Amino acid sequence: MNITLIRHIKTTAPEGICYGQTDVELPAGYKSVHQSIVSQLNHERFDVVYSSPLQRCALLAESFNQNVIFDERLKELNFGSWEMQMWSAIEKRPEAADFFNDYLNIAPPNGESYNELLFRIDNFLDDIAKRHPNQNVLVVTHGGPIRAFHVLINDLKPEEAFNLKVDYGQIFRYSLTNQTDTI
Repeated sequence: MNITLIRHIKTTAPEGICYGQTDVELPAGYKSVHQSIVSQLNHERFDVVYSSPLQRCALLAESFNQNVIFDERLKELNFGSWEMQMWSAIEKRPEAADFFNDYLNIAPPNGESYNELLFRIDNFLDDIAKRHPNQNVLVVTHGGPIRAFHVLINDLKPEEAFNLKVDYGQIFRYSLTNQTDTI
């Protein structure tokens, strides 16, 4: 199976705000940015398109194909009570130190840990590998899940996830033979 991952484009969320699973809006003119991403993959044929159901991913996925399969497991990390709060304010909270010291195992209040995100992406990856073993799969998702895919496909330690830079609109290509490309 070949899998192409795309991170959504920049949203209208203010700089420095934590928005994880909040469904934030896209900027005016987003369609032209989406078309630019689509044109980078014009030569590609995808057998199936999956997407996070959040509009910042869904709208981009629908630029490729109207028959998108939306999957909750592709959502960004759930930051729980910290959603839509400024990171500068979050960092001052007493419980924040525990999360920042051990984000793999500690979740934000009412949220999820990075290991929980890894688990749901691993579950998704197993599912699509069984359903589409010899197909080209497109997945439109978020930075956290893309890092999780990178860790799982390349058999890395979870701590290495954040060594991968994931820009807005960036495209990653993987195969189950552990070959990686970025555009």
